[in-house]
Amino acid sequence: MTSTTKTEQVHSSTGAAASTLLGAASAVSKGPAGVGLLLAKRGYGLARKQAAQRRAATAERIIEANLTRTALTVEPKSGNKRRVLVFGVAAAVIGGVVFYLGLRRNEVPPPADVPPSLDDYADGSSQIQNPLQ
Repeated sequence: MTSTTKTEQVHSSTGAAASTLLGAASAVSKGPAGVGLLLAKRGYGLARKQAAQRRAATAERIIEANLTRTALTVEPKSGNKRRVLVFGVAAAVIGGVVFYLGLRRNEVPPPADVPPSLDDYADGSSQIQNPLQ
C-alpha cells in the first residue's frame, strides 16, 4: 500500500470535482436531452453498483448457511418440456381454427357487369313510401 501526501489527496479530489463539473457543464450545454442522458448514466451506474453489493451480500449469506450455489440454481428440466408442449398445443389449436375458418370462407360474388348509375334509382326516388302503411 502506498502512502499519499495531503497535497496529492487534495489535487486528486479537486481534479475529480473539476472533471465532474466539466462533464455537468458539457451536459447542460446540450440542453435537457444532455442532462437527461447524464442523469441516466449516473443512475445506471448506481443501480449496477447496488446490484453488485446485493449479489455479494447474498453470496455471503449462502456461505454462512453452508448452502452451495448449485443447490439454489438447479431448475427442474421438465419445465422446458412443459413449455414446449404448451406452445405446441397452442400452435395446433390456432392452426386448426385458421384451417376451419378457411374452409368456411364464403365465396365472393362476381363483380357486376355494369356499375350502378342514378338512372337505376330514378323510378323509386320520386315516391317516398311510408313503411307504416
